[in-house]
Amino acid sequence: MTYREEIIGDARLILGDCREILPTLPRVDAVVTDPPYMFTTASAGNGKLNPWADMVNSAVWYADMIKLCRARLPPDGGVIWWFLNWKTLPVLQKAVFDNRWQIESLLVWDKEWIGPGGPNGLRPSYELVALMVNEGGGLKNRGLPDIWRHQWASSRPSGHPAEKPLSLMFEIVAQSPGRSVLDPFMGSGTTGVACAKQGRPFVGIEMDDAHFDLACRRIEEAWKQPRLFEEPKPKPVQ
Repeated sequence: MTYREEIIGDARLILGDCREILPTLPRVDAVVTDPPYMFTTASAGNGKLNPWADMVNSAVWYADMIKLCRARLPPDGGVIWWFLNWKTLPVLQKAVFDNRWQIESLLVWDKEWIGPGGPNGLRPSYELVALMVNEGGGLKNRGLPDIWRHQWASSRPSGHPAEKPLSLMFEIVAQSPGRSVLDPFMGSGTTGVACAKQGRPFVGIEMDDAHFDLACRRIEEAWKQPRLFEEPKPKPVQ
């Protein structure tokens, strides 16, 4: 159920459950999103001895979301950028395979910062972004590497716990084909800000009221600023 909708510049922002809203939307050229990484596998201080059942349950949810997002792409093109971490990778792989699809590439985001780690392992300094491509689609720039460096730290400028750096989202949007972008897990709206700075149409969905209000404010402010660059819009057909 949709509770609220805002139109800001070329952005359409919707407060509600993306599972209900996605089937009602028109097609877009790219999906750029940072969904929940995985259902928790910890049931006690030391975690479960065998969390595989939880991972399989997560894969079912992931598969449903990927199906909904892919249905919004053109049948002969379009891409999905899907954020994840290493623990989520086998879950996402199963979900993609269950959709008779594949992960085309795995982008490594080097944070140029070392985060806190557990008592026994390595401290993390990267996250991942899976790139899925519809047949007939792909990236224009065939010289892109699979490691991108965008500095990040423990502080989050907008207060969202999973916020990503604007520079990273800007580059992902810039490298995506076409013009229109969809983010079904909008959060604080960083994908929408990146689209606004490039003059791209954007559709964002968020179900948390506070995060939605924050995204609206950030995207509205971005649309007030001059465009960093804007792709020419196609001429109307007579």
